[in-house]
Amino acid sequence: MGALTQSIADFLAGEAFGAIPDAAVSLAVDGFTDCLAVMVAGVHEPVTRRVWEQVEATGLGSGSRLLLGDTACAPAQAALVGTTAAHALDFDDYAFSNHVSALLVPAVVAEAERVGSTGRDMVAAYLAGFEVWAAVFKREPRHLHSKGWHPTGVFGPIGVAAALCRLRGLSAAQCRNAIGLAAASGGGVMDNFGTQAKPWQGGRAAEAGVVAVELASRGMTAGQDALDGSGGLMAALSPSGEVDRTSPAEHLGREWLSAGPSLNIKPHPTVGASQRAIDAAIQLHRDHAPDPGSVRAVTVRVSEKHAAVMRLHRPTTASEARFSVEFGVAAGLLVGRVGLAELSDEFVNDARVQALIRKINIETGPDDDPSYPVGARFDTVCLEMADGRHLESEPVYRFCGHGENPMTEQALSDKFADCTVRLLGPSLSDRLLRAVRGLPGLQTAADLPTLVFRQD
Repeated sequence: MGALTQSIADFLAGEAFGAIPDAAVSLAVDGFTDCLAVMVAGVHEPVTRRVWEQVEATGLGSGSRLLLGDTACAPAQAALVGTTAAHALDFDDYAFSNHVSALLVPAVVAEAERVGSTGRDMVAAYLAGFEVWAAVFKREPRHLHSKGWHPTGVFGPIGVAAALCRLRGLSAAQCRNAIGLAAASGGGVMDNFGTQAKPWQGGRAAEAGVVAVELASRGMTAGQDALDGSGGLMAALSPSGEVDRTSPAEHLGREWLSAGPSLNIKPHPTVGASQRAIDAAIQLHRDHAPDPGSVRAVTVRVSEKHAAVMRLHRPTTASEARFSVEFGVAAGLLVGRVGLAELSDEFVNDARVQALIRKINIETGPDDDPSYPVGARFDTVCLEMADGRHLESEPVYRFCGHGENPMTEQALSDKFADCTVRLLGPSLSDRLLRAVRGLPGLQTAADLPTLVFRQD
């Protein structure tokens, strides 16, 4: 067994979770809060409905609530549908370029319901998945998105498996097998962005992580080097073979990445790479209220790697618009916000939006952010007006919601309400928010209220 896999197994089965830093607990609570909010918002999305129908057609199980509603299902099914809903709008948080909470939270809640775990157990499981996922992903120095991989779909099963290994109290040997099985289970490609397959890639990854742990707990084995061997997942994925797959993750349980400012909560339901440019566009709307008809050209400056993720330049649907910086900037300039209301096919095809989109040019590079290797130091938006003026935003170093520029408690509550009140009503929305903000003190996952969704 490789030293990396061994160190992960020892961490998951060890005693480090008896002394979790308070900051890490707070991050986990924020991750649960944001995920449940966007999961509710995504319940009626077509991709969620289709995956839900597939689960019903193939037979429901028991033990967990599907989307925290009144339908019983197996934990793997709850993880599949819950993650698909949470990722359907691309409004979910991310860390180290992966959508961690959307995969971890539905799986952890579903398994916690099955085994009767406490809220504190759920927090520890989330952090186990977060730390292991990061320890594996951050060893690759090259940009996997540029190679065509969707890292959330590829590495998600490992993070989910790590979380449930901890929740179920598996032995180090069982953890090693679960990680090996998870390494064989992921997948996802960039060319599915802007389609319903993108959130489904996340849902399948979450489901695969749950199943990997279930099989490992039943005694199924996996290759000892499936993760970090010369023929393992990390070597197979690495674009240039520079991945560190041999050294142990000695920091696990000693230094907690989750205790730092490492969770990014989106203020806009668009791809993470677009958040800074959208903030810059909203800033121009606020300070100058430019007449769209008088805008001659728009220049958006972003990093080369961020531009590679935002590859849909002429969107005509909301699904495509989520991965178009042109749309996000156009909407920000026009109405001063990019929220759920703006992510509709009707608004995307508004003549004013499409006219502005056609005026937008993207300038890329350099990717010179010292603490964020796939980003520029800052993003800006510049307008060239018909009267010859140039209006330029202030540099946006970190969007509002980034781990280094976190949302206030009020802003997070406002996002929660925006995502949930329409579908749950104000009373149930408030009950869910109070329960999840008090997650470490819950006696059982059943203390999260059962959700009844209004129809659109």
